[in-house]
Amino acid sequence: MLHNLKGHMQMIHWVYISEDEQGVLKTGLLADFGKIWSALKAGERIVYLRAFSDPFDASAHKHLLDDLSQSSVRFLISKQKEKTKVLLRVALFLIQ
Repeated sequence: MLHNLKGHMQMIHWVYISEDEQGVLKTGLLADFGKIWSALKAGERIVYLRAFSDPFDASAHKHLLDDLSQSSVRFLISKQKEKTKVLLRVALFLIQ
């Protein structure tokens, strides 16, 4: 299944939250996961990741995250921790 996804990577829109060493959260949206991964600075890590096939849905989700309180965002991150780990593995596989 993962092999079949490689050809469709450009159709995936990634919404992510990264966290730096000071605990500062940053949300982002890109269609190229490789750019997200390579743009991470030392000590920064992805703590939330979601994939969308529709760019409108991805944009709406990012705006929702931007509007949530810090405590709500941190709750969402903790709630989606395992799903994020799995999706991160898939995304890293796709950029190989």
